[in-house]
Amino acid sequence: MLRLVVLGVLIFVGADCHEMLLSFESAREIPEERLGLACPIELDYSPQCICDFWSYDIFNIYCNASSPEELNVITQTFERTPIVEHFEVKISLTASMSIPANVFSNKTAVSIILECIGDETKLGLIDPQAFIKTTAKTSAFQITYCDLTDFDFAFLAQLRILETLRLSNTTLTTMARMPLMPHMRTIELFAPTGLRHWHDPAQTPYLETITINAAADTDQDTMEKIVETLVYYDSSLLRLYLVNLGLTRIPPAVRNLSRLNTLDLTQNLISTLPNGSLALSSALSSLWLPYMPLQNIEAGAFRGNFRVSLIYMVFNKLTTFPREVYEDILEEMLIGSGSFNIYGNPMTCDDCHLGWLINEKRYLLTRVSDGMCANGTSFDQLDSQVYGARCVKDNAAAPNKAPPLLLILILTVIGFLLV
Repeated sequence: MLRLVVLGVLIFVGADCHEMLLSFESAREIPEERLGLACPIELDYSPQCICDFWSYDIFNIYCNASSPEELNVITQTFERTPIVEHFEVKISLTASMSIPANVFSNKTAVSIILECIGDETKLGLIDPQAFIKTTAKTSAFQITYCDLTDFDFAFLAQLRILETLRLSNTTLTTMARMPLMPHMRTIELFAPTGLRHWHDPAQTPYLETITINAAADTDQDTMEKIVETLVYYDSSLLRLYLVNLGLTRIPPAVRNLSRLNTLDLTQNLISTLPNGSLALSSALSSLWLPYMPLQNIEAGAFRGNFRVSLIYMVFNKLTTFPREVYEDILEEMLIGSGSFNIYGNPMTCDDCHLGWLINEKRYLLTRVSDGMCANGTSFDQLDSQVYGARCVKDNAAAPNKAPPLLLILILTVIGFLLV
């Protein structure tokens, strides 16, 4: 249970937690490391497995296998132990091997994890009957640290209520050999290597959540093509996490996802949001744009319905809060519950770029969370009279020169009238 809670938090927070995910996975590689309590002595899963016990009769089993013979011992273990329903079962493979039929005997698991340990370890063919006894119980399946370059996902068809597929630190080009999974709702790819294509989306037609996190060797153009494929899910996709992918611009295809309510672009390399880059067709509830070198937002970058959007642009490089970018969207947010969170940006407050907000439309500050100057002064602490007087002084000190072209036109008209 704790594992699912942790993963949910990681997805919600974004890419900064990727390293936490890796360390969490590494902590479970050795069966002697347990997060729950030891199971009652009569539940002996040795020599290949240990049993963790949680409250509410939740049993988690963690096993190691270095040969097909040890896999067979694991099967025999499940045959003799009395617990039928387990929450999580994890098998760590320290040698390349396939998974045989009925590997858990007649026992069930809500979550199944297969892990490869060692650079030379590959996950072989998984028998179509491998998990047949848990077909109506397993809702989450995870494969981690395995080479899935030529992997056949056909075995998943037996898991008829499977909702979540999670691939962590795997090598794969595509999930092309995916069976028809109309019940699948979530696919999560953490740190994939070699990702070049999505699978045929018609095989998983009703996805609601897609996560692609830290695909280090997938370039911008390839990722944009993958996102174009994801537009197939326009009628179902609610949450899209494109985290820590080295993106330098927002993939244009996200604008075509009309049901999206969460878009996460945490920890990419986007420095500018051009006009129309966030002209979205969906009404987002949350938009994540933190931990990036973002320093320039053009007027018209945000288009669409952001009335209820919580927009997180924390720890970027923004130094100004210009009227032409934010005024209209902040006015719309007053109607709903939306806001901008700009904590951790080096905002300069010694010029007049905030004059419109501090002096004219101070009521919009209710929709700006954690607005703070680089010197530590929050926006709502800025004195409007002092700020206004300084801006008036600055404007008065500026030379009032007519543009040369305008001056020529004026002189021309005067000359014409005098003739």
